[in-house]
Amino acid sequence: MRKETLMTNKLINCVGLILILGFAATATVENSFAQRKKKKGKNNSEVDVEAARKKYEFELLKNWSFGYENYKNKQYDSSKKHFWNVAKLDTINKFGAKTYRYLGNSYLKGGDPDSAQVIFELGTEKYPEYTYLHRMVGYLLSNRGLTEEAVARYQKVVEQAPESVDDWNQLASLYVKLEQDEDAIAAYDKILALEPDNMDALQKKTALIGRSGDIEALIAEKEKIRELDPQNSQVRFDLGRLYFEQVEDFEKSIERFQEFLSGVPNDIAAMQYVGNAYRRLDKSNNAITQFKAILQVQPENKKVMAEISRCYKDLGRFVRARSYARKVLAIDKAYGMGWIALGEAYEASAERCINQKDSKVGFNDKLVYELASVQYKKALADLEFRQDAERHLSFLQGVLPTQEDRFMHKNQEKATGECYKWIY
Repeated sequence: MRKETLMTNKLINCVGLILILGFAATATVENSFAQRKKKKGKNNSEVDVEAARKKYEFELLKNWSFGYENYKNKQYDSSKKHFWNVAKLDTINKFGAKTYRYLGNSYLKGGDPDSAQVIFELGTEKYPEYTYLHRMVGYLLSNRGLTEEAVARYQKVVEQAPESVDDWNQLASLYVKLEQDEDAIAAYDKILALEPDNMDALQKKTALIGRSGDIEALIAEKEKIRELDPQNSQVRFDLGRLYFEQVEDFEKSIERFQEFLSGVPNDIAAMQYVGNAYRRLDKSNNAITQFKAILQVQPENKKVMAEISRCYKDLGRFVRARSYARKVLAIDKAYGMGWIALGEAYEASAERCINQKDSKVGFNDKLVYELASVQYKKALADLEFRQDAERHLSFLQGVLPTQEDRFMHKNQEKATGECYKWIY
């Protein structure tokens, strides 16, 4: 019992000693703080400022943290409240422009784009160097149809972010809406300088150049597309057509259409262009081969048959020319081009016969010209080819038989001589 009492007393003494030491240490610490306070100032203002600063920072961080968590969880009404608090509290610019970014997006994603625009605009006034805010103002202005105002914003964006392809693309699209094609082309050039293989920009630029009427520039841009995209059949067709119709470079036209046909075989339109290009190059046999290939696909293509007739006419093979013209008319007697092809065969025959003699137009020649005019008159009924028929008839007016000719050659209704033997 006595032993237990002694142990208890020792324990009490130890605890007491610990408490005494603790009080002493506390007193020492308090004394140290007191000394430091005395060194810093005569009152507690520094302590008050530090406490206020910590409280301020805590409130600022708390609102940012809550706002950001609400934002991530798509709780935009709550995030707006906290980000507004951050905007008011953040006098030390801890979060800066990001506050307006997330506050504006809270309104935008919450279905209030007008308020979002106001927030983003406030942000650009306070942080003019923060590109994102200008971009969002431009985006919202564009959505509201305020294109000129949107352009001004995106011009600021690309000034600050000159390597942003997306922003240049957006600016180019806005220029197109304003029909400022030159500015749009310049914007697409900026994109292509950054990304030479950007097919979308190249195609849009090419379309704008096409609107300008600068055919050489248009062809140059389409050739760039062709080089970058070996599988692009449409650009090859377009180039073939441009070379044929706009600059009459028939060799180039054939090359591009043949490239097109290697990927899209038996395309009738392309095959017709190739045939016509050969004919314009006076390569009638090549043209005939091409046109006959079309007939393998479309055996009753009357337009192609008429073109074959013309090719044989160019070669001086008038019997074959007439044969194909008649094939056309057997399919469709009202098809004006069939009558024109037949008339051209007779007309070309007369010209050759005249050139083979003294180059003077005789009565036999006039009778053949008259036979040609009969065919052209039949073509007048077809509105599609009326102008072509009228042109031919106008040309023949001075070489048709006159009343005096008929008086001098009574009872002669057909041309005679070896040269015209094929006709009858």
